[in-house]
Amino acid sequence: MALAVAVLGAGAVGRSLAWALRQAGYAIAAVISRRLESAQALAAQVGAPVASTALEDLPADVPLVFCCVPDDKLPLLAQQLAHLPRNWSTTVVAHTSGALPAHILAPLAERGASLLSFHPLQAFPKTGSLVSLQHVYVGLEGDPKAMALGYEVVHALGAYPIELTAEAKARYHLAAVLVSNGLGALLAMAGEVLATIGVSRQQSRDLLLPLLRGTLENMRASLPEEALTGPAVRGDLQPIQQHLEALKAHLPHLLPVYAALTTEMIRAGVRVGRLDPKQAALVLDMLRAALDAAQDFWL
Repeated sequence: MALAVAVLGAGAVGRSLAWALRQAGYAIAAVISRRLESAQALAAQVGAPVASTALEDLPADVPLVFCCVPDDKLPLLAQQLAHLPRNWSTTVVAHTSGALPAHILAPLAERGASLLSFHPLQAFPKTGSLVSLQHVYVGLEGDPKAMALGYEVVHALGAYPIELTAEAKARYHLAAVLVSNGLGALLAMAGEVLATIGVSRQQSRDLLLPLLRGTLENMRASLPEEALTGPAVRGDLQPIQQHLEALKAHLPHLLPVYAALTTEMIRAGVRVGRLDPKQAALVLDMLRAALDAAQDFWL
């Protein structure tokens, strides 16, 4: 008999997770969400018999509950669930936050529940196509009983587990944010640069996506430090000086970001022996001089 699961939250993560669980053979017993329309739509998609906005409609015998809500909603949700008149001792309650530890659900532990942090390391669209969790890493952290079930679910999904401590969660999430959200910010920044030469935001996205795909393919074949290309990792002073002058003239607010990113490219190049430290020092001096001059300008 398939293990029954309840999903609380029918947003971006809840939609894809519920669908993936259903595809893996789990029975979705209930979908409970803030908006009834969203709960009903997801319940219909995954064959859940219960679609509701009320936590009181959580089935009493469901052994696994996923809380797929924003981080700042988790403490209150845990308190509300803990006040339900039910036996929690046979239930694993999981949340999908990347940054928060399992014990953010502590009120439920006081009622006997086992707690789990279950974070798929994937980007989830708010609307449109659902995202497969096959071959995706899932960060797991929690108490032993919950971890055992977490491993079982991860393997059933065709995903890969990575075990974390509560203390490590913030740094784990930091790495994910740098790659996912940081990439979005970089593309937005590049679009802002291209806008100064008359390229629209839509055009800039279309222009840069093939470059991005090629970069990702390079990084599939080697480590990021080894796949880096461009003037910084080569120590080419002239193009970097041109970049700095363009930023000063047209986009001075982006100069600190450019300097920080270029510094990290240089560090990576030196670390793997692709950039001579003496040449790296020349580039870093150029960056510092540009930042100092910009600081004088801003003051």
